[in-house]
Amino acid sequence: MIELLVVIAIIGILAVLLLPTLSLAKSYARSVSCKNRLHQMGLALQMYVNDSRNQYPRYLGSAGPSGGDATGKGGRAFGLVYWSSKLFPYYPLNWTNSSFHCPGYSGKISGPHIPGAINRLGSYAYNGSGARVDDQTNENFGLGPVLYWKDSQGKFVPSVSESEVSVPSEMLAISDSAMIAGAVPDAGMGINSPDVGGDDFLHCDLNAWAWIYAARHGKEYNQLYCDGHASAMLPSILFDPAKSAALWNYDHQPHPEIWKR
Repeated sequence: MIELLVVIAIIGILAVLLLPTLSLAKSYARSVSCKNRLHQMGLALQMYVNDSRNQYPRYLGSAGPSGGDATGKGGRAFGLVYWSSKLFPYYPLNWTNSSFHCPGYSGKISGPHIPGAINRLGSYAYNGSGARVDDQTNENFGLGPVLYWKDSQGKFVPSVSESEVSVPSEMLAISDSAMIAGAVPDAGMGINSPDVGGDDFLHCDLNAWAWIYAARHGKEYNQLYCDGHASAMLPSILFDPAKSAALWNYDHQPHPEIWKR
């Protein structure tokens, strides 16, 4: 009996020692799988750019094939096609297919989830507007301006071309989407309730330091850059323009005028 108790105690000690290691290994495997999916999306994005006069897809662009996914609803957005649908011919997975998303993501996956808005929920997000933090700022330095956006002169914002990206290796294209854990106010970002899901429109936010981000695969979130490589960063750095704004903007400048208020 004593020998049996000793064996059980040893097994218990080994389990305590091994569980953190197993948890880290599981997180690492999820992160690797996530980066692989981002890499595939990066290949599709580059092929789209090559076939589209070297221009990046808009977050919400001209009507056309959507690959069976949801399109814009209501008003000016009606029938317009999302950025991920533009990649469908090169990476044929629908937005609502969980195989398309990060394996560490536990939120909802859906089309437009707020009446009258265009944002969707999912594990990945597209850098549509750069470091600007709200729709009151007309300047756009991201990759994918919405079709009907206008600049400060009232002119429609054109598509962004590959040649406009100053430092492709340091320009965010697609990232793990911001998903907030705990009770957080909407803050105008479309993330209007805790633990619902990630917004597929990539946003900087001045209050990032105060937010607690839902875990995906360890402490870091993964990002795809315009040159096709994927890396990881703490979300508290990624979503804080005071620390990462230059990575969001195609001219590689921080442009505090579009996020400081």
